[in-house]
Amino acid sequence: MKLVARLVLVAITALVILIFYVPLGHSDYSGAWRGGTYGIEASGQFRALVAAVAPGSPADIAGVRAGDSLEVAAFSRDFPALVFPRAGDRGTFIFRRPDGREYHVTMTAVPFASFTRTVQLLGVLAILPATIFIAIAFVLVFLRPNVMTWSFYAFATGFLSTQPSIAFYQAYLSNTAFSVLAFVLTTVWGNFAVMPLLPFVLRFPDNQLTGVTKTFDRAVWIAMALAFIAYATAWFKWEHGIYSFWGSALDVWLPLATFALATYIVIKKYKYASPQVRQRFGFLVPGLIVSFAAYAIYFVPAVPRWLAEIIGFAVVIMPVSVMYAVLKHRVLDINFVLNRALAYGILSVFVIAFVSSLDWAAGHLLAQGRFATSIELLVTIAVGFLLDRINHAVQNVVEVVFFRERRVAEDFVRRAARALPYATEESAVTDGLVQIPVDALQLSAAALYRRSADGKRFEGIATSSETTVAPPGFDENHLLVRMLESGEQRVWLEELRGHLDREQAKYYVLAVPVTVRHELVSFVLYGPHRNGSQLDPEEVELLEELAREASRAYDHIEAVRIRERYAQLQPAT
Repeated sequence: MKLVARLVLVAITALVILIFYVPLGHSDYSGAWRGGTYGIEASGQFRALVAAVAPGSPADIAGVRAGDSLEVAAFSRDFPALVFPRAGDRGTFIFRRPDGREYHVTMTAVPFASFTRTVQLLGVLAILPATIFIAIAFVLVFLRPNVMTWSFYAFATGFLSTQPSIAFYQAYLSNTAFSVLAFVLTTVWGNFAVMPLLPFVLRFPDNQLTGVTKTFDRAVWIAMALAFIAYATAWFKWEHGIYSFWGSALDVWLPLATFALATYIVIKKYKYASPQVRQRFGFLVPGLIVSFAAYAIYFVPAVPRWLAEIIGFAVVIMPVSVMYAVLKHRVLDINFVLNRALAYGILSVFVIAFVSSLDWAAGHLLAQGRFATSIELLVTIAVGFLLDRINHAVQNVVEVVFFRERRVAEDFVRRAARALPYATEESAVTDGLVQIPVDALQLSAAALYRRSADGKRFEGIATSSETTVAPPGFDENHLLVRMLESGEQRVWLEELRGHLDREQAKYYVLAVPVTVRHELVSFVLYGPHRNGSQLDPEEVELLEELAREASRAYDHIEAVRIRERYAQLQPAT
């Protein structure tokens, strides 16, 4: 199922990239799409009303006046063709005067004077917040596909602006294909996409529903189904020129109510959470609320579009906060942990992909501006050096922001491991294998087992101070012992649950052997992190490094004992 979910995720993301990123460089956020204009400024979400006509423009010459309306549905291909033409496009449109008289006009679009190369590049940069949102949502679903992460992904895709895509594709698609695209963009990826925020916050941070949230969750899904039906119905009415009086409720008040309800849920969950849970993800509450408010600004009618775009950058706080929780505090469910290498790779890929897009856009614009090939080559070389610097910067940011405490802990464990071979008593080795990693890595438990003198059993000789619950010992024929002896490598206990005492072994997840000259002399059982999250590969490797150094320590201690015995046997001189 996880493989299927990931394949579906990749397919949907590819579609998102195709629809929303191909128009990059052809749009800005002041209403000038695709570089052309008839001189008409349209207003009204559900009825294409002419708000203003530029003096001397093709529309002004053709007799179009403010207050006239375009006699097409707001989401038909004629609407973006009128408002977002390319320079040189020639179109025929039907308008209606306020007194009801219809008239036809044929106009040729002229270049939009303010649609400069700089504006085009700013149009590329404007999609950066949405790109960060989608990238983090993709990572979360890919690692742990469930209702919570999929809801977050659906909410993230709704942050992408649909208007540039509608404007761009109306010139390339057939009527049927454009109608399908317009339906998807104005329903699934339109204002309805705000609503998946509710199942996400209900399940955050562990994808679990308890108590009243179960009942509330059912109500949310019913409300989402009804809302989608309402959006689809409204779209079909608009498509046929029927304008619904409750359109503003769908595109203004329902999204605003969703943000208000999500804020209420987050506050309530924080208020009634246990002190431990508060400490682990309480810092997310301000970030989520700020991002909700920044996103909600888009739906307030009185706020200018340019101001909403600026404030909207704060929405990035939400996905960054969620990812920060995953990387640093591990507040999501078990096994939901990223190691540093994966973090480097993911962040670097997305940053490099974005800079590469800028490189492509710059080269494309330079080519359009008939710049010399040498200048384009210099730009490409400069971007190459920039990518190298970005790679180092990403690694530094990941280390400092996400893994600073963990790096300090790992350095301490490594230093303690290197000190083990200098131990002269087994108590020092025991402390190095048990208590030191538990304290440094914040593990829930650890228990050490040592081979008995007769070699027929492994007795428990020490546990960490956090828990004293552990299996008393293991016979030499126990499956766990035989697996550790045969492989001389770690064994995950999940596959051996049937061979372990269920009550005692539930505290432990990993067994790490300590071998001396291919003989198993001891092994350690380790529990997960104190917050319930699983050990990640880098931590497992660190525990194995401890075991290797412990084997040298046991060998050294045995050598010291042999020398002492030999010295005692020598006659005094």
